[in-house]
Amino acid sequence: MKRVTYTVSPESGHFEPAEKRCRENGIRFEAIHEADLLEDETVNLLLEVHNSPPQIRAAVPDDLPRLVDRVLSTDGDRTMVQLRYEPTATNRRFLELLRTHGVIVEYPMTFVAPDRSILRVSVIGPETEVQTYVDELRGFADLSIESVTEYTPDGCTDADILTERQREVLRIAFDRGYYESPREATYEDIAAELDCSASSVGQILRRSEAALVSSTVADRPSP
Repeated sequence: MKRVTYTVSPESGHFEPAEKRCRENGIRFEAIHEADLLEDETVNLLLEVHNSPPQIRAAVPDDLPRLVDRVLSTDGDRTMVQLRYEPTATNRRFLELLRTHGVIVEYPMTFVAPDRSILRVSVIGPETEVQTYVDELRGFADLSIESVTEYTPDGCTDADILTERQREVLRIAFDRGYYESPREATYEDIAAELDCSASSVGQILRRSEAALVSSTVADRPSP
């Protein structure tokens, strides 16, 4: 099994036309936590953004063309938006490609920069399936491979269980003294160096820490 991490951007400039409208209205995308093409041919999308619900409602009104449903939730650090909408042909093509080949997406897909339609994605699957998937995706999108590693769910090292992005954020947090006592850096300090939001840094660090702790505890013998 192979894990391939890549960045991808559609040739049209945006994964979805409404994305351009949102960016023009100040909406900053952080990550996609789920994306499914449903039986009725609508897309069900769970999106993390760096804006308040009122800002999102203004940028994505109920009468937006092709929008079927929109649900918002916030925990103070981030806002999650569940959208169901009728996809464009390009949007559908991205999702149908995942159905065609035996690859699995590791969510979340993260936006590389808040003002650009570039996603960082990791997929897992048999080497031939992953290669075919990547080749076909290159046929209609700009794609750049960041890493190719063996996927070993059992007996993996600490470095293997983290994505390249998680390792990058963790390294910068360590270098800036986030793990010193008392702490010498905040989420905002780390985010400024990475050109992302403080909430995104917090989410990545929490997931990285949870993965490392889980791996450590799982490897311990039972008492």
